[in-house]
Amino acid sequence: MFAATTTQSQKSTSWMNKVVSRFTQKAAALPTLSQAMAGRAIAETTYQGICQVPLSQIKGTASDGRSRDFDANFRLTKSHSNGRLHSVRQARQQLAALPPISLVRVGSSYYVQDGHHRVSVFRDCEQDVITAHVTVLVLQ
Repeated sequence: MFAATTTQSQKSTSWMNKVVSRFTQKAAALPTLSQAMAGRAIAETTYQGICQVPLSQIKGTASDGRSRDFDANFRLTKSHSNGRLHSVRQARQQLAALPPISLVRVGSSYYVQDGHHRVSVFRDCEQDVITAHVTVLVLQ
């Protein structure tokens, strides 16, 4: 019961963030892994394997450059990759098998290494989970 309530609450929060940013035309920046690390060194790196990851736990990007291409809700902020977004959306609608994305986990948060457009499409379609290769970083 509690898990279902939490999921609904997370969806409501995500929906509210989308509405607010659309009306204010000011999108929050996509957080980066370097911001999450805040200058701390990596103590350990482990490949966790292919996992089903809740989209609500994907908090940002592992690439500082991608933080300018997507907002905090993984919506495109620049039109130069609209074609890529459209092709991923079309593949998902046709039920094509999309490859797993690549994520880095720090604590309970995940950051996208590869698959930003897939995260954007899956969030837009209100999917709960996504398949991902996960690498875990333990910070000092």
